[in-house]
Amino acid sequence: MTRPIFARTLMAASFTAAATLTAGQALAQDSHLADEPIRFVTPYPAGGSHSLHAGIITAVGEDFLGRPLISTIRGGGGGAVAAAEVARSTPNGTMLLFGDPTINSLRPQVEDLPYEMDDFVAVARINYSPAIFVTTPDQPFQTIEELVDYAEGNPNELVYSSDNRNGFTFTVFEMLKSTADIDMRGVELGGGGPAVTQLLGGNTMAYAGDPSVVGEHLDAGTLVGLCVTDTERFEAYADIPTCQEEGYDVVFQFWRGVMAPAGTPPEVVAELSDGFERLTQDEGFLRLIGQIGSGIQFLDHEAFAEALTAEQAALGAAYLGE
Repeated sequence: MTRPIFARTLMAASFTAAATLTAGQALAQDSHLADEPIRFVTPYPAGGSHSLHAGIITAVGEDFLGRPLISTIRGGGGGAVAAAEVARSTPNGTMLLFGDPTINSLRPQVEDLPYEMDDFVAVARINYSPAIFVTTPDQPFQTIEELVDYAEGNPNELVYSSDNRNGFTFTVFEMLKSTADIDMRGVELGGGGPAVTQLLGGNTMAYAGDPSVVGEHLDAGTLVGLCVTDTERFEAYADIPTCQEEGYDVVFQFWRGVMAPAGTPPEVVAELSDGFERLTQDEGFLRLIGQIGSGIQFLDHEAFAEALTAEQAALGAAYLGE
């Protein structure tokens, strides 16, 4: 029996971590970090791009941070439950949020949430990726143009899998609706895993998700790629055009990054940043990330903080006219 890609990936990651344990023990002897495990909090349900990446990071992270990383899935409120929990935690580096632009840059500006943008400090950006619009082979549209045509001819009858209001999928579908002047209905399902499940089950007609979530289904032929929300084609699926190529100006890149509670000492933030940088340079880690169709675009805590500030200002201007 062929094991699911995530199970195979975690088995390989666990082997890598066990083989290099002594290096992690050596790091722990000269550290500003508290002498206890680090809870690495994923704010969405299992099966989405966050949990796939987090599973690999936490499986091998001890060797590079000198502390065990405990993967914690804390879905709910479109990420707000996890974000609020981390924001209220002791700022000593023992609880970290696996954040993204919707949780850390957009939603706190447009919604009443139990946390604010300033409740976090940037530690490290791990990577970013576009969304791929997908459908199933039995739907009446098999290209993004045909999807738009169907939506024009059947207003509000096209139902798509969404994540959360102002989330990744929600945003790119809103962009498509705006640029194509069409009406569709989204069903908010909380994350990529449930969203793909509903699409494959025939309960929705389309989705737009991270390559790490939809990739194995594209490979298997159970999903069809329509377009990519980037300025260039995604290397692993170069046969899928960009949305811009197809005439729809939909560009959105979704980063994943490590955030710590505000007030975390600078030396702790710097040490965590250095550890994640070493992790993202490791050949074994990069192979594992490649197995889920992803890659690395690392920024350390200083560069990430600058990029985050610029992004928050840009989103505030776009949504609020600030």
